[in-house]
Amino acid sequence: MSGASGSGEEFQTGRTNRAEGRTILWAQVPPGQPNFNGPAILIVEVAKDPNDPDDYEDGGSFIPSNSFDGIVGKGWSGGSASNFGGTPGGTGVIGRGGRNQGTGVFGLGGGTPEPGNGGAGGIGVHGLGGPQADYFADYSTPPGAGLVGQGGRQSELDNRLRLPHAAGVIGIGGGTGHNKDLLPAHQLSDTGGVGVYGQGAGLSVAMVPPQDEAGTVPGPNVASGPRAAGAGVLGRGGESTEPRERSASGVVGLAGGVPIPSSNQTLGFGVVGHGPVGVHGRGLAGPGVEGTSAGDRGGTFQSDHAAQVQLVPGFSRGTFPPPTTVTPTALPTGREGVVQLPKDGRGGDLMVLSDEERSCTLWFCVEGVNSGPAKWAQVLTGPVFDGVA
Repeated sequence: MSGASGSGEEFQTGRTNRAEGRTILWAQVPPGQPNFNGPAILIVEVAKDPNDPDDYEDGGSFIPSNSFDGIVGKGWSGGSASNFGGTPGGTGVIGRGGRNQGTGVFGLGGGTPEPGNGGAGGIGVHGLGGPQADYFADYSTPPGAGLVGQGGRQSELDNRLRLPHAAGVIGIGGGTGHNKDLLPAHQLSDTGGVGVYGQGAGLSVAMVPPQDEAGTVPGPNVASGPRAAGAGVLGRGGESTEPRERSASGVVGLAGGVPIPSSNQTLGFGVVGHGPVGVHGRGLAGPGVEGTSAGDRGGTFQSDHAAQVQLVPGFSRGTFPPPTTVTPTALPTGREGVVQLPKDGRGGDLMVLSDEERSCTLWFCVEGVNSGPAKWAQVLTGPVFDGVA
């Protein structure tokens, strides 16, 4: 037996129901009833109890053993079965929140804590962008993004408190679980105005009894928790399958209206910054910028029209005494000496060496490797004295 064959007929479960117009469910409150009865207008879920327990034999269950989706909504692009039209196509699911700060779409993973839920894991919201067609592709139609987040704006004429607009995406690592009071704050004052706000998961370690596959075993307590706190934002660039081409950068940051650089300007870097100032780092208890390398220079600086590096002078009270004439001394070099500089140096390299007694010397590459090894010269300094500041 089929379901409804058109509008106005009774809807039947377990059947294909047809209609020539939209179907709307209106929630209302009848006379004498204080409020709407229920937490939602429509709920679809697996049955909580059998309709007739006597229908089931011993061992039988009314709970399905297969997995299936709760709701599937498919939009339509217009046209016919042989000639699809409409750009863009209709949306599969539209969720509009309540009038005052209601959430449009709220996705809960299978293990999200709630009364009676014994599940684990599961993605809250998973977005998959549509690819371009394999055949008869229309190249004017781009593939779709997996997730687009656009934050709301403050009132243009009534924002005298000068509050920022909302962030496009807020991502909080380790934000759900049993210790809800450990949730990091994400107030508008912290997250407002940015495209993406990332809060890394905190590091919390508890000492618990050791266990093996059989259960608790004797011994001192062991640590339970992550090995490190999580990064706010982690960007990994795409890898190149062509050995002669560099992989893409992990993060490209542009200041204001700076145009997007071409790919050959950004390939192969962990972080690329373009703007009046490319990258700015300010340390609170450590270096503002720290660069290390396993096989090359810790940092490379290049400028087209100015010095490669500027060291902003620190302030010293008083006036420096007049200089005196000193006779500098230099260390012996070469294979027979203690000091051995890289033969593959590049002109402009500046290198500091320290010996076993932690005595430091400064060296400058005056000629890079060419037909022979690179040539270095020691930068001579004045007499040594103790620091007192």
